[in-house]
Amino acid sequence: MKILSFTLITFFIGFASGHGGDYPYVSYNGMYNNPSNLHWGTAGSTLSQPVRPHYKDGAGSADFTDLPSPRDLSLDLFTEEESVPLSEKYTALLPYFMEFLEHDLLNLRPTCPPEDISISIKKSDPLYGNNTHSRMPLDRIQYDRNSGMWADFPRKQLNSATSWIDGSQIYGISKGWADILRSGTGGKLKTDESGNPAKNTWGVPMSSALKPHTCKYPDIKQLHLFGDGRSNENPGIYALHWLFFKEHNKIAGELARKGSYQNDKWLFDKSRYLTIAKLQKISLDAVKAVIDPETLLEYRGYNASADPAINFLYAGAVKYFFLTMIPDIIYISNANCSLKESDIRLCNTYWDAQKVVERFGPEAFLRGLAYQPAAKVDLHIVNDIRSNFYGPMHWTRRDGIAVAIQRGRDLGVPPLNTVLRHYDLPAITWEVWRDKLNTETYEALKSLYEDDEEKVELYIGGMLLSQAEERMTEVFRLILAEQIYKLREGDRYWFENENNGMGCTKEEIEEIRATTLKDILIRNEVDISDLHDDDDGNVFLLSGLVDDCKLDNSAFNLSECEGDMLLHYDYNTTPYAVPLLVPVFLIFTMVLTVALTRTVHARSKSPKNVVQDEDIDPEALNLGKITELGAKEGIRTVKLCFDETAEALNIKSKGKVVRSISFKKFTNLPLVTCSNNRLVLLICIPKEYDILLKFGSVRKKELALEELTNFCTGASVEIETQQLTEKQIINMAKTEKHRQHLVNTFLSSVFAEMMQAENSNGVVENGHQSQRGSMDSNKSDLKGVGSHVLECELSRSEFASALGLRPDQEFVEKVFPLVDKDNNGSISFREFLSFMIVYSTGSSDDKLKLIFNMYDYDKNGSLHVDEIKQMITSMLQMVSASIDSEELSRLIQSLLEQANLGEKDELTFEEFRTVMAAYRKDIEKANLAVQGGGKSAKPAQKNKVFTAMRSQARGREIKRLIENHRLEIFYSLVFSGIVLVLFFERFITYSKYKDHTGYPQLLGYSLSLTRGSAAVLMFTFPLFLVLMCKNTITHLRGTFIKRYIPLDANRAAHIYLGCVTLIFILIHCIGHGYNFYMITTLSPDHLSCLMPRTWLDGTGQATIVGLLFGTITGITGILLVLALLTMYICATQYARRYLHRWFWNTHQLYPLVLGLMVLHGAGRLLQEPTFHFYLAGPAILFTLDKLISVSRKKREIPLIEAKILPSEVTNLVFKRPVDFHYLAGQYVNIALVNSGTGRDEYHPFTLTSAPHEDYLSVHIRTCKGWTKVLRDLVIKNQKNPEKNPNLFVDGPFGEAHQDYSNYEVVILVGGGIGVTPFASILKDLVHKASSMQTSLSKVKKVYFLWSTRTQKQFEWLLDIIGKCEKEDTRNLLDTHIFITRFYEKSDLRTTMLYICERQFQGISNRSLFTGLKAVTHFGRPNFSSIFNHIALTHEEVRKFGVFVCGPGTMSDAVKLACSKITGKQSFVAYAENF
Repeated sequence: MKILSFTLITFFIGFASGHGGDYPYVSYNGMYNNPSNLHWGTAGSTLSQPVRPHYKDGAGSADFTDLPSPRDLSLDLFTEEESVPLSEKYTALLPYFMEFLEHDLLNLRPTCPPEDISISIKKSDPLYGNNTHSRMPLDRIQYDRNSGMWADFPRKQLNSATSWIDGSQIYGISKGWADILRSGTGGKLKTDESGNPAKNTWGVPMSSALKPHTCKYPDIKQLHLFGDGRSNENPGIYALHWLFFKEHNKIAGELARKGSYQNDKWLFDKSRYLTIAKLQKISLDAVKAVIDPETLLEYRGYNASADPAINFLYAGAVKYFFLTMIPDIIYISNANCSLKESDIRLCNTYWDAQKVVERFGPEAFLRGLAYQPAAKVDLHIVNDIRSNFYGPMHWTRRDGIAVAIQRGRDLGVPPLNTVLRHYDLPAITWEVWRDKLNTETYEALKSLYEDDEEKVELYIGGMLLSQAEERMTEVFRLILAEQIYKLREGDRYWFENENNGMGCTKEEIEEIRATTLKDILIRNEVDISDLHDDDDGNVFLLSGLVDDCKLDNSAFNLSECEGDMLLHYDYNTTPYAVPLLVPVFLIFTMVLTVALTRTVHARSKSPKNVVQDEDIDPEALNLGKITELGAKEGIRTVKLCFDETAEALNIKSKGKVVRSISFKKFTNLPLVTCSNNRLVLLICIPKEYDILLKFGSVRKKELALEELTNFCTGASVEIETQQLTEKQIINMAKTEKHRQHLVNTFLSSVFAEMMQAENSNGVVENGHQSQRGSMDSNKSDLKGVGSHVLECELSRSEFASALGLRPDQEFVEKVFPLVDKDNNGSISFREFLSFMIVYSTGSSDDKLKLIFNMYDYDKNGSLHVDEIKQMITSMLQMVSASIDSEELSRLIQSLLEQANLGEKDELTFEEFRTVMAAYRKDIEKANLAVQGGGKSAKPAQKNKVFTAMRSQARGREIKRLIENHRLEIFYSLVFSGIVLVLFFERFITYSKYKDHTGYPQLLGYSLSLTRGSAAVLMFTFPLFLVLMCKNTITHLRGTFIKRYIPLDANRAAHIYLGCVTLIFILIHCIGHGYNFYMITTLSPDHLSCLMPRTWLDGTGQATIVGLLFGTITGITGILLVLALLTMYICATQYARRYLHRWFWNTHQLYPLVLGLMVLHGAGRLLQEPTFHFYLAGPAILFTLDKLISVSRKKREIPLIEAKILPSEVTNLVFKRPVDFHYLAGQYVNIALVNSGTGRDEYHPFTLTSAPHEDYLSVHIRTCKGWTKVLRDLVIKNQKNPEKNPNLFVDGPFGEAHQDYSNYEVVILVGGGIGVTPFASILKDLVHKASSMQTSLSKVKKVYFLWSTRTQKQFEWLLDIIGKCEKEDTRNLLDTHIFITRFYEKSDLRTTMLYICERQFQGISNRSLFTGLKAVTHFGRPNFSSIFNHIALTHEEVRKFGVFVCGPGTMSDAVKLACSKITGKQSFVAYAENF
């Protein structure tokens, strides 16, 4: 029955494997060896446990606190010597072959996720004591997950190799691996041109541990292909791999020559079987050399009940016995036992064996090992094992003995006495130990195990007994013999089993029985025939070795172990290295920013933007390029122009005079030339800042000096020349920057003196200057002023700049001579202080007298009417305003008639004072605004506000803010809450609940950060699509939903979402920076645990380059970061203003970004992708919304009219499509057809037409880029308007301004071009009011506040306002215009204009400046005061709608003012910035 079962199984196995009539197939993974127990001995099966494992909890605990530290045992019981005693019986080939055999039987891999059983290290440790880490790293072994849960079923470790002696280290444990090893011809294994094993070009996952002497991982593709990745561990193992590789090919060649084969596969399988058979025989020889031959029973045939599983006692103790026999050096021998190399240290070859063996040849290593004595069986361990054993990157040199002890505990190996009892051997008591050990070792053993003989571990006790017996102790021999017996008896394919179905004859079996390792060595050209006296010499034994080949360690000089021990980082804790990606991203950001800046600079320097007359200026000297150093704006290119008529030197830059220096003011001119750089010239200007020039050549500089000398001669100015070094010149030069600092100090000192004088009440008394305030006092009166300030004098240009005027304006022309009392062409500190005191604290008569004297041109003591006109005109000129001559005459006549002086043509000072008597209080409060030292020459009074009151006010502001923006705050909190929940849910999950994956153990909190931030980013990125659904949002504004969702906060939501996203992008990138650092320090075992789908076991160390460019996740991550950084940088205010095309194009990358995010997760490095679930809904909504816009963008809309308006405004009027319906305040996106600006470059503009009009219009301010192209096209086509391009119009789109009709009182606040939405609203309001439409019934009053620099800046709006004022029959509109070019209301000049404005309003019922009924104000609006006044006017109204469009600073001011409104009324602000 068994024979029938065997025949059927063999047939089906062969059929299923596709082998048909080939040589009988033996599986590579050990499967089907035992027909009754198919999985016995297979790769991945568990270790056998003939004795109950010893764990503290009985199940599998790693708590070894009741046992001494393995490192202490190693230090106290085992010794480490420079030259260990050598064996008199064994060659070094024996321990290396036993390790080679162990690689065939056993492969214990670290568990995944890692479980730490690191070894404690004392601070007093002689080798590791100075280490910052107190534990030597070690991981537990893989185990059956179904075991170790309770004491009755303890942990059972897994063996990744097959248990059989089946050559798995030669051919691999899988058919795929074996197929890669095969050459495909002649049944041989793959070789290179020299006949050696081929290189691993396939990238087979060879186990490539760290080379401790170089702290590098080997390149697996440069390793030779063998069946086991551990072939590169040391030269002995590598040489034996090479030997059996060559033996296989030797057998295949012999079979091929016999001609008894069918095909390549038959040859390979037959050669494989014969090679394995010889390996089995030689393994028996090696084992018999260690144990008594009688201990190993004779072969009695195949036994199907013999379980071949590897005994955990062998795996956790016996296999480590051979560590004591390994010598520290490796003999490399030629023929006749001559040494080829004598100082190959084992510690310098770990995991780098191939390189060493290739240098001398594997034959020399095998020959040397065949007669090199092994180390003696004792407790003397070579330094290469005890202190320089290999380890992971963060602990490159470990204690091999301590590792062996700890591994035994991990496997649950019982104490020595427990095992002895199992094998019916007497237990070892302390008395027995005293007899077998020396006193020192005995006392150490007893102390370490706390006087408990039952605690002594199997490996420790076995090694102590082995030393006493000078051979492997009996219990070790029994365990090893039992293991070999089961492997032999339970192996159906054992070479001695004549019924194994492999077709071997008895002669072949006998030939295999007669084979020795010596035969195989000689067959493969390793000549060792001369090593022994007899032909039957056993290469595992020294017996029979010829005298010439007997050596000892005294013949060698032991070299040092190379490489420093790396103990400075640990990937299980926070890494010390700075992540590499962060600086890379910062560098990219800086490069991109520089590129954008240079693009702007290049555009500004392009021929279209450069002032052409700079190069062809007829007034400038032809001196080439001259650079002025130290200018206020930095370095600039200038030209020199000598005006001989005015005796002035003019400096021009970009075609404009930037400085004019009159040579009439001084008689000598100091010049400083550079002694070490002949291109630099310093011109020292007395009482002003110097000129520091650098010329393009020496010749140009000499020409400039010649011209300057001639000019100075004509101007009677003497030149004083000296030479200094360039450093000295730069240190002494008083450049424009230095001068500006001095002037600011000058003005600040003036105000400080004024405040001090006012506080002492000694400056002005009853309108007259006191002695204390006299500016004729001694210099000592100004004790707080530095001498450098007192010596400083202001030029005319500096004086004008301080007043905020140009030097050529009439006000400056009139005031400067009055202030310059000594008429020396400059103003001293005392002169300026005296002038400012009069303006600041003088009486109204003093100020009027000053103005009277300024405009008394003929100095006859009276002002003519023409001089009064000139006075008003000059003040209007200061603010870029003007008035018709007729209206000016009417204004002056009204002022005179009011004072009963209507018939006067000239006014004395007394009469002038009478005219201004009605405005005496305003003039009394007036002062003079000065730039540079403070806002006003008159210091403000300090308000005494208590802290409690400020806190209450702040509380009210916060309360009002919450009331006005409750929906925005609610959704912001909801969004923020979702973000935090997503982040912390993933963070906590990966920190606390992912232990089974190994992520927390290997990557720590950095992975938690990246997973948490990834969850947030998957949520936020699709939301951008929702916010960009402008058609959907516009539609929702007309529904009830707008009451529950703050649709007006779309832009703010976009910005907030972008900021949150950016924060988590940075967290994600920084987290990955740490992840990459830690991943690159992981061992290959940990890598395969962490990323099993990506990283095959044994493929070597991870690299940042591999992670970034070798995985789809890495590549897409880089592209995402670059794309997002580009988008964020181009989304800044600077980029949007100056490089809108960049902003537009980069934001078109968003679909690409979303696609990359989908691919980013598709790499499945750590988890299944989920981003597509977040993306699906928003993507569908966005696509549908986009289709609406696409359908509109296909229509070309013709321009009806295009006009160029003042103040760089372009007005476009275009046809209104039939189906185009919109509300006042909405906007459209516009693109030009065939204009060269790009069909897809759309720009948003608010419609200035009203919904009732049959056309559409926009007003566009010309800046740069697209708007400039548009303006140029309109100017070009003014004579042929039919050539103007057509438009693509997308919209309309809604914004907050369209909801103005929801409030009873509406406040419209516009700044500059920001008034465009209000043009449409004003027309719509007035139209509805005049037509009595019911839709406007809720609006009772509209306040329009327009802040503009001058009234002429947007004159087109004045026409609209004027038209609205005429049609406003219900007095609905109240307009206020604030002209910010004017100085503060308290300024004396503004006060005079206020007087004129009020007088003109009284006589004509319209503004002097705008011609409208609207009230004109000077200076910036005080929104708090205005809103309080409106609130008092409409006490019955509870909520006011404030709609703002303008600069961000103005919007902020309006919002602040709204938040300060107290009481039951509230002002709700809606802002749109540009």
